[in-house]
Amino acid sequence: MKFTTFYRESNNFDDILKDNVIKKKLNVKIFWEQHLCLGIANFDKSNDKIFSYITLKFGDSIVDRVCKDRTPISGVDYIPKRPSSSAASDKPD
Repeated sequence: MKFTTFYRESNNFDDILKDNVIKKKLNVKIFWEQHLCLGIANFDKSNDKIFSYITLKFGDSIVDRVCKDRTPISGVDYIPKRPSSSAASDKPD
């Protein structure tokens, strides 16, 4: 199953949900504040065309990531430990 998540401040997704092309293939609908997540089974090759259609028609509302990536950034969030120069000179030849 493939999922697509939409975000709108107005919380109005009627145009997406009433679209006849999407209605026929829709398997899962999940709503939460200002978001809509649609799930379409990927058993059929024609469903890939549906995702292309959704992207072209409603691409302005599609969200890539719902949760912000909070991975630490080296040099910004922390300073990486570097090996001391004396440890490098102690290596045997």
